[in-house]
Amino acid sequence: MNFQQLKYVVAVANNGSFREASKKLYIAQSSLSVGIKELETELGITLFIRTNRGAYLTKEGKSFLKKAERILIQLESLENYYLSNEKRESFSVASQHYDFLGPLTAKLITSFKKDIKQFRILETTTANVIEEVKNQHSDLGILYMNEHNRAAIKRYLEQGELAAHSLGEFQTHIFLRQGHPLSERKEVCKEELLLYPQVRFTQDGNNFPYFYEDLIEIPEQETVVYTSDRGTLMNIVLETDAYASGSGIVIGELKEHLCLIPLANSPKNKLYVIYSLKQTLSEIAQKFIDRLNNLIKQMNELNN
Repeated sequence: MNFQQLKYVVAVANNGSFREASKKLYIAQSSLSVGIKELETELGITLFIRTNRGAYLTKEGKSFLKKAERILIQLESLENYYLSNEKRESFSVASQHYDFLGPLTAKLITSFKKDIKQFRILETTTANVIEEVKNQHSDLGILYMNEHNRAAIKRYLEQGELAAHSLGEFQTHIFLRQGHPLSERKEVCKEELLLYPQVRFTQDGNNFPYFYEDLIEIPEQETVVYTSDRGTLMNIVLETDAYASGSGIVIGELKEHLCLIPLANSPKNKLYVIYSLKQTLSEIAQKFIDRLNNLIKQMNELNN
């Protein structure tokens, strides 16, 4: 059995006939038939029922196909990794919604513009961040952990063979517009927030609170606005008396229009960058982590 035979089986299953599969593979139909027949003989099973109308998977064939597809996906990932290392042309980060991603990426574009042709920044749900890095669609992932979600998320990271590098601690902050009734407070209590709408990021799986991105959960909250877009969330905060929660790590022009107030008695959170243990970190990935480390350190020094 070899990889080529696995590709033959997948091609026939996807195209429904040996003739169509051979066209897609650019090989003679006889070569395809012989390759699959030899595989069936070697394994002692029948993979396809051959008819005048096409080829249909047997029960054993369906089971074999699932295993073959998993192997070929891993093979493609392995090939892509080593080919990309020869001449790396893309860099991808999957992250929860953070304001600092844009400025950091801009600096990387300047530093690596001769080597990297495509930069991809995906702001998405916590579950998708983990899946992106697990499947090696993204080089790095960024998310937070605290006492409420740490055990569950680390379990998912271990299952996906992912490493988590701590970037430092941050306190939960409440995001308010300038002139908000609470904007002059040095810190805000949860009870005070009940009077105002909360803007939250939409998350996957309402039954899994450890995947929630928002740092504050108030069951008694009467009005909640859900959005998947950071820009929409910020516009609602800036135009109404609604509030949002976050790390307080905000850079750029947006900071001038917001009040970032610490949440009283909130647990300490840690920001993490995650990456696959199946591949070596590239130079640009390591540079991104270093710059993010420095940014968190600078913000903590300003806040202390």
